Amino acid sequence: MDLISSKNGKSDNRSTGFRKKRNLCFGLIIGFIVFVLLIVILGFTVFRAKHTITTVNSIKLKGFWMSLDVPRVGVDLNVTLNLDLSVKNPNKAGFKYGNGSTLLYYRGDVVGEAEIPAGEISPGETIGMNSTLTVLADRLISKSDVYSDVISGTLPLRIRNVNIRPSYELMF
Repeated sequence: MDLISSKNGKSDNRSTGFRKKRNLCFGLIIGFIVFVLLIVILGFTVFRAKHTITTVNSIKLKGFWMSLDVPRVGVDLNVTLNLDLSVKNPNKAGFKYGNGSTLLYYRGDVVGEAEIPAGEISPGETIGMNSTLTVLADRLISKSDVYSDVISGTLPLRIRNVNIRPSYELMF
């Protein structure tokens, strides 16, 4: 018996049907593998989570109060600053973030802290927010360089560690 044709000259439907099913199965398996590889590559490149970009647009003096503490031979100081911040989300997905904080540094030591309220940010969006920064005056005044820096007219302050941590709830 010939495998290609039967006795009456027609092709064998069972062998061609088996080949079609086998080729379809191999095609589906290869397509699934390519799809999984594509998702993995995109996950490690395009959709990789990036840190938010935080910019301090302006700092304004909100309150300044100073008094002499004669019995303890010291100075009581209270300084409050308004911060105008902008936060940019470079990710391809939006997210909700929890409470964060901004730290103010003077010559490497923390001298102030501002709280950033929780919120949500869309993909590629830049949001603006205002925050009030309270200066920890006892840490600032305890530095020996403060007086000379104030007299010179410059106070080297840096704002770092803006912690905006995304929660696990992503928005698309």
